[in-house]
Amino acid sequence: MKINNTIKYYLYTTFTNLRLSRIISILFVVQVLKLSLVQFALLESIFMFAQFFSEIPSGVLGDLFKNKTVVLTGLAVLITTPLLTVMAMFCPKNIIFPLLAVSFALEGVGNALLSGADEAFFYEGIREDGDEQLYGKIRGNRQLIGSIVLGVATAVGGYLFTQNDKFPYLFQSLFLLGAVAVIALTKESKKFENVDHEHETYTDMLKSILSVFRDMIHSSDILFLFVIMIIVTAVENAIFMLLPNYISKLGFDASANGSVFMIYSFAGGLVAAQSYRLVKMKFSSLTVLIIAVLLAATGLEVQGSKYLFLLGAGLLYIVLDILDPVVMQMLNLWVSDKSRATFISGLSFSTSLATMIINPVIGAVIQKYGTINMLIAVSLITVMMIVTAYLLIMRTNKNQNEK
Repeated sequence: MKINNTIKYYLYTTFTNLRLSRIISILFVVQVLKLSLVQFALLESIFMFAQFFSEIPSGVLGDLFKNKTVVLTGLAVLITTPLLTVMAMFCPKNIIFPLLAVSFALEGVGNALLSGADEAFFYEGIREDGDEQLYGKIRGNRQLIGSIVLGVATAVGGYLFTQNDKFPYLFQSLFLLGAVAVIALTKESKKFENVDHEHETYTDMLKSILSVFRDMIHSSDILFLFVIMIIVTAVENAIFMLLPNYISKLGFDASANGSVFMIYSFAGGLVAAQSYRLVKMKFSSLTVLIIAVLLAATGLEVQGSKYLFLLGAGLLYIVLDILDPVVMQMLNLWVSDKSRATFISGLSFSTSLATMIINPVIGAVIQKYGTINMLIAVSLITVMMIVTAYLLIMRTNKNQNEK
């Protein structure tokens, strides 16, 4: 029986979201390997910079060669890194940190190799099955599956760590073999139309691939979607990285804090699974919906009840889940196969850069003006940005229609 690419996409998502070491990484490094918190923070920085600087090159590799090859390489790297981390237990003390630095750096590179290449790989396969117009719904379902699997994996990883501190890493590598099997059994469906690669140099191909960003600048609606995804994702990443500290000040302990974010994750997945319906909405209606959610979130965040505050924060959390399936379907329909992986990697690269810039800004605003004022400011600025961008697009479309 032949399995279609949508089912393979879901299976791949399941295997790659079984990150059992997600919450125990700091415990393993500090408690088991006896390194300091400063050393762990340095390792996290190494991971972030390795992924950041690998994003664009990994996408280009996927477009120059085969997405399938790049994804398999990334999975091989991610299978290796947990094993390197476990090996640190058996190394002399002066070798532990350098080995972990290599492991964290490779994990960043592995994530970058998957970012862009895997999405392009499965999108093209889904299109080959004739389901391109359903991609928004499929991506929403994928986010729901990912949220549920990641939540379960977080709980299971913590339990396995109490049984044997090596188990989360070993089982994580084992589950990634399932993702390798899915990719290995899936056919590459990349299409190149009217291109004679035999007479092109790699330099010419590289210029052609990177021209997608020049083309995007001249397409106002695509540029808006690209920018809005970067800003919303970066802001949400910054806010919800720092928000657990404020939630704890409201009187919620660590366990309750974790439960709150698990509920947010599940709710976001459910919203994403239905947001494909918004593809049929007019752009004006979608804009009004996002603004309404942001204003409702702000209203709930400014009142006195801590439970209504959590509800407001939850509304803010799902804004990205509303946008993502819709925007990613539109972007994928616009970009050509020759540049798809590079384009999606460029989105990840830009989001990472924006997050690194916004993180300290958000932190400084919280420190000086408080969390509530920060959330109000972020929501209002985002609303103004969306309204401005919408008006710009409408004016551009009107000018084009008049020509």
